[in-house]
Amino acid sequence: MAFDFTQKQYEKQDMEDAELSERELCGFHFVDCRFYGAALGGLVTKKCMFSNCTFSFASLQDSLHVGTAFLNCTFDGASLFGAELENCKCTGSSFAGANLTGLVIRGGNFSDTVLDGCDLRRMDLHGVCFTHAFLQRANLEKADLRGCDFSHAVLGGAVLKNADLRGARLDGVDVRQVRFDRTKIDLEQAVRFAESMGCVLE
Repeated sequence: MAFDFTQKQYEKQDMEDAELSERELCGFHFVDCRFYGAALGGLVTKKCMFSNCTFSFASLQDSLHVGTAFLNCTFDGASLFGAELENCKCTGSSFAGANLTGLVIRGGNFSDTVLDGCDLRRMDLHGVCFTHAFLQRANLEKADLRGCDFSHAVLGGAVLKNADLRGARLDGVDVRQVRFDRTKIDLEQAVRFAESMGCVLE
């Protein structure tokens, strides 16, 4: 089915064959749409909304998304190589199994997002909201996590080797399950970590 994209809203549409590579979409709304295996390389979205959409095995390499919302979307098997997410809201979406190599994230809300097992090494994620997110076994080696909000996030088995965690919120996080190794932390965090291990500071 061909789409001319003269409309701004689409619901329950199969977008697998839609011509979206190198296009720019502003203010579009997609609800329950299927982008399975779609070619979306170079796509630019600004203040768009994708709700309950499937991007499984889609190619989103070098795409740019500014102020766009991906709500409860699925990206398993998708390639976001070199993609950029600037101040995007990805609440409830799952990136588990996606290729995130070279992905750039600038701010935004990733609360309740599934990033289990994702390779986030060396990423600059400072200030991003990850409340209630799932980051089990995620590789955050050498990542910049300063000022992130990990409140009540699940970080069991996550690797934070040489990561910078200073100023990050960790309320409700079981830090005993996190793999720290030369991780940079601040004094307040050091006190909380000691208390979590049963130490008494006097």
